[in-house]
Amino acid sequence: MLGIMASQPSCWGIFPTPANNELTRHTIYHDLNPACQEIRLLRVHLEEKDGFIRCELLPAASLSNIRGQYTAISYCAGDPRRTKKIFVNGIPFNVFENLAHVLEMTRNFWTKTFPDKECIIWADQICINQFNLAERSHQVGFMRGIYSSAAQTLICLSTTDVDPRGVEWLVKLHQSVDPDGDFYQYYFHLEYYLRTNLANKQFADDWFAFYDVFNSPWWMRTWVYQEFISSSNIYFLYGKSSVPWKRLSEVLPTLQKYSHFPYFGLTITERQAQVADTTNIVNFFVISKLRFDRVGPFDLMDLLSQSRHLQSSDSRDGIYAFLGLVRESYGIIPDYSPENTMERLLVDIATRIVLQDKTLDILSDASRVRGELSPRLPSWVPDWTTKTCVSLIPRTIRDTSDGSVALFPRIVQSGKLELQGFHIGVFRKGKLGWYFPNSRDRFRHDGEGREELWDIVGAQGPFVLRHVGNQYHLVREAQRNKPAGYNSVEDAVQRHGLQAQTVVLS
Repeated sequence: MLGIMASQPSCWGIFPTPANNELTRHTIYHDLNPACQEIRLLRVHLEEKDGFIRCELLPAASLSNIRGQYTAISYCAGDPRRTKKIFVNGIPFNVFENLAHVLEMTRNFWTKTFPDKECIIWADQICINQFNLAERSHQVGFMRGIYSSAAQTLICLSTTDVDPRGVEWLVKLHQSVDPDGDFYQYYFHLEYYLRTNLANKQFADDWFAFYDVFNSPWWMRTWVYQEFISSSNIYFLYGKSSVPWKRLSEVLPTLQKYSHFPYFGLTITERQAQVADTTNIVNFFVISKLRFDRVGPFDLMDLLSQSRHLQSSDSRDGIYAFLGLVRESYGIIPDYSPENTMERLLVDIATRIVLQDKTLDILSDASRVRGELSPRLPSWVPDWTTKTCVSLIPRTIRDTSDGSVALFPRIVQSGKLELQGFHIGVFRKGKLGWYFPNSRDRFRHDGEGREELWDIVGAQGPFVLRHVGNQYHLVREAQRNKPAGYNSVEDAVQRHGLQAQTVVLS
């Protein structure tokens, strides 16, 4: 849960966190050994004496030695200016107000679910020394290991006292339809149960209350995505009610299918729209988890392309929060130093994607993913800080027929990408828009100046490039005015005997 809502002058470093002046006068943190992947755990006292939550910070331990011996906490931190006092090792500790709520709900859940066990948890704001920049950076590097090694993860969707009707309705639904037995028979009985009870107004109201659970700000935070994907045994907490992910996952596909409630006419259209928005967000999480559990690590560009709606206080978290879910071959090490600006990070990430994934699909995204940082980035680097979502380009690589051209590019200088391509022609103004003279197909483009059409080897194309000195700037993908029955670019290359040339994009 490392990303939060807002920063302020009194916050500390990477993860804005409430000031704890009294805490700094005591030594409760001792250095961790990053080579052993050490973490700290927190014992939560279950008894309530004076209205305060009291915890005990345990000695550091290697993650490999405490696997399955603790519970990880996932939550949305909220505004760092809204704090609440708890006690850690008898010392007052200002935590996020939302974290205090989570600890209260955790204590309630634990006494009902595991009354005979100690409540040992990992919670980022307390278990990471927020005053130690190096520690915060290396803890980020194995966040996936922290959550995947936990015996269970408690995901708190509530931030204050909430109406538990939705979760209670789900529990009752699960009890009414036995999930055991034949897979298809279960879903038949579940759909039948939903349809036959739709005429009951209370049943419908409680069903709507279930979708209110998805309005939690938790679903919009960047870091919680990895926490959810990495965890194997999950409980969702909503106020003092809870539901296991296993139970929710069994009924969720059917509930999503009937989320628009067509049987109730137009009187709840606005509510239906709200439900549709929330279910789309939840579907992103659910589909991602199913895919990760089945296939394994994602391509980094896939995640960056599809996660633009997620939010974080530090824009660099929009990349670092996914490192545990992608292949280690990218070799990315979190660096929150002031020198590692977002512009520098975006160029580094784009370079690694090109060289590791061996694809130039990033050119298509770069031509469409434009944001405030784009004017300060090389033209071939997408601005992943923008919240624009883009569709992924199919990952197919087309080589030249004779194999004489190098398939993949190289970085000649920082931010400059050397490619091979076929120069199709210079744009001219025609009656039907812009076109290039060496093909029977017309292409649409609204640019000005010396702009040319190139077929880039290894990329989906063609692309419009602007000639600037001895280099080029990527402008956009070329778009046909109307579909053609043939590949006009390859046709132009073959008919005119074009030779591949070196292109440097900057």
